Amino acid sequence: MGCCLSTSRDNRSAYATQTATEERRPEASSRGVSSTTAAAIPSNSARVVIRSSPDHLPLNENFNAPIRRHVWYSKRRLWNRAQLDQERKEFFETRVTGKPEIWAALSAAISLMHTGDLTTAQSIIDAAGVTVPTGDLCQGAYDEQGVLYRLPQCIVSDPENLVKSNLGEDDFDTDDGKLSLDEESGDELIADDAERRRDEKGKVSERDLIRVKARLSDRGGPDMVVTVGKTQNVAYIARKLQQEAEVGQTRHISHISHN
Repeated sequence: MGCCLSTSRDNRSAYATQTATEERRPEASSRGVSSTTAAAIPSNSARVVIRSSPDHLPLNENFNAPIRRHVWYSKRRLWNRAQLDQERKEFFETRVTGKPEIWAALSAAISLMHTGDLTTAQSIIDAAGVTVPTGDLCQGAYDEQGVLYRLPQCIVSDPENLVKSNLGEDDFDTDDGKLSLDEESGDELIADDAERRRDEKGKVSERDLIRVKARLSDRGGPDMVVTVGKTQNVAYIARKLQQEAEVGQTRHISHISHN
């Protein structure tokens, strides 16, 4: 003899619902704990993505540092005051790339830096819209369009081993017979009289020579042809033209063009 238990359909539905709720409750509780734990312990990757650092500049801003004096020692040649002044004068007169107003601003700022007036020099740099990422002009200056302006060491500042008195011409020759380039200048230095003497002594191979044809605007002709080394720059060619054409010291070759 047996017995049976019967329940109505509504009761079974309520019981099933209650049972399902009780079975899911530990899982829901577990998810709640996991969610709380995840909120308490932030993800490293999420922190990297959403963190905002004041060191990161907007894309429309360029990093700029205050200009500072460049300290260097000349390793491959000796400089005196007269030579440095001449180098700087010719350097800024022979720039063919970049904007003239930027070169003028750099020239004025560098002249002030030579006198120790960094404050006024900085104001000129800022007014011209020039940025110097490292503060060292020898490592590059940029205009507002991002054009790079490169400056040799001898243009930016005097070497620490500057010769106080004028030396003889032969004291400026280098042993390797090459251009007197300072190693970390970042740009070619303007050729000097030592290179002209090496050419005259026949130390330059004929394979490294090229012929340059020039026409002077102060005379009708004929065209002049000068022979120079492949590595010579515009300032050297201008000086050689001035010498061979016997252009007076009161005249200056300010522009060289080619067709």
